[in-house]
Amino acid sequence: MMRVVTGIVAVVVLLAVGAYTYFMHTASGQDLLLSRALGAMLGQGDSEPVDGISIYVCGSAAPMPAEGREQACLVVLTPEHYFIVDAGAGSANNIGLAPSLPGARLDGILLTHFHSDHISALHDINLLSWVAGRQGPLNVYGPQGVETVVSGFNFAYQLDRHYRTAHHGEDFMPKAFGELKAVLFPMESVLEFGKLTVTSFAADHSPIHPAVGYRFDYKGRSVVITGDTLVTERVREVVAEADLLLADALSLPIVQALETAAGGTRVANILHDIQDYHASVADISELTRSSGVRMTGLYHMVPAPRNALMENIFKRELEDNMFLTDDRMWITLPAGSDQILVD
Repeated sequence: MMRVVTGIVAVVVLLAVGAYTYFMHTASGQDLLLSRALGAMLGQGDSEPVDGISIYVCGSAAPMPAEGREQACLVVLTPEHYFIVDAGAGSANNIGLAPSLPGARLDGILLTHFHSDHISALHDINLLSWVAGRQGPLNVYGPQGVETVVSGFNFAYQLDRHYRTAHHGEDFMPKAFGELKAVLFPMESVLEFGKLTVTSFAADHSPIHPAVGYRFDYKGRSVVITGDTLVTERVREVVAEADLLLADALSLPIVQALETAAGGTRVANILHDIQDYHASVADISELTRSSGVRMTGLYHMVPAPRNALMENIFKRELEDNMFLTDDRMWITLPAGSDQILVD
């Protein structure tokens, strides 16, 4: 009996080795495997969005580099609408890796302020959506200053638009559809998009001005995205009783340790200066306790954790209903439910 079992195992191993060799080391096997894999991957784009609000983390980091984390960017998705909040460097890569995002119907990008780590991927995201078949210029929403940002990107990429239209044809990629369009609104505004209400509110990122955050309400579910801010009375008002808060947060223990280690250099000076215009993790924890928000996730972490030690330092100040976001994380709030699903 043992010989029979051993023989069967040997045959299975040989078949597995043979299959691996065929698929990975022969042209016909590679082509077949690639075709099947791409068909499965591209098929994901046909999936229907959840009836509710879905958040996709396309960037969880601040400007300081952290492997596996791109700069600030969050997708807000409902069955009818698709918005992106901020467009930090590298975030377009994570958007491109999520084939379920309906690039052709991207409604617009909402900017919280105009620091480079919140705007630098504007054209990269614009290009993804233009290639996907968006019918018109991409709306970029923001407070005073958004026209300057948009006109600068349009100017810088005018040759790129010309090249792509010349290559693929005006019918397929109209040059006018490759532009960004500035949509200016006051810092305190209510924007209505069918069943989705977007409320912009003043943030305190002084001396950076203007700066705003956004609250999204859809079919009884609510999400607040703070952008970069201190905890103010206005922030408390907007966050009160929300389902989900996604907040900028600075770890004072880590930043102060980095400042000390930098020892009087230019880097130390910068690390000292940033401590007074981001809410600390402790501040966001206190806001979570006092506001009645159901759950809080930290994004735009300053500095984004590079390892388990840094993650644990962030986590030691969190409440039980708080978590750290990761790039490519999905957070889903189904309509008609109190559930908040984190994947």
